[in-house]
Amino acid sequence: MTVAADADAFLRHVAIERGLSANTVAAYRRDLTVYTVWLAEEGVGDVREVLPATVSTYLAHLASREESPLTATSLARMLSTVRGFHRFLLEEGRVQVDAARDIRPPKQPSTLPKAISVDQVAALLAATDGDELDHLRDKALLELMYATGARVSEAVGLNVDDVIDTDVVRLTGKGAKQRIVPLGSYAQAAVAAYLVRARPVLSARGGRRPRCSWGCAAHACPGRTSG
Repeated sequence: MTVAADADAFLRHVAIERGLSANTVAAYRRDLTVYTVWLAEEGVGDVREVLPATVSTYLAHLASREESPLTATSLARMLSTVRGFHRFLLEEGRVQVDAARDIRPPKQPSTLPKAISVDQVAALLAATDGDELDHLRDKALLELMYATGARVSEAVGLNVDDVIDTDVVRLTGKGAKQRIVPLGSYAQAAVAAYLVRARPVLSARGGRRPRCSWGCAAHACPGRTSG
């Protein structure tokens, strides 16, 4: 069998035996076409000739080609297809060793979260203006997060005792590490209004339904939905 014939057998396997969607099978076909064409150009006519070094060289080729270099995400996807193909070949007895088993995808680049603008923050806070209980809660939560840089999980996990002397708050982060962060005047006023006017009523709502520390249903917490 040729490499192309083995690739066709793999595609029939994922389409019929594994029942993958037509779009997924089409994506596998595109990735395998690139791979089999490259193998042919390298003079590899039988899958038994493919070594781990062959697969590594293929990835390096994809990453460095000038006409259309692939991103780390695309490389990882194409390697996933190649690994699935070689795993299939081993299971079918076409090869004795899975040449792609120990090949790892390139490290994904880390990206920083994109911050929203000051105008967007102002619009978000303005949307919570009003004396309704939910608005008082939402404004306190958003003002606190804006003032302290708290993570969503840190904000929704706060207890009343974590607000110290009205102008500082104790946040508990990952690994139960705590830090003391000052509250600005806007956050102080919003939190005070929530604690006095809204929290007692919100906490009493709904009987035994699960609620976060801000008195709202856990599944509908504005802090969770905002993050």
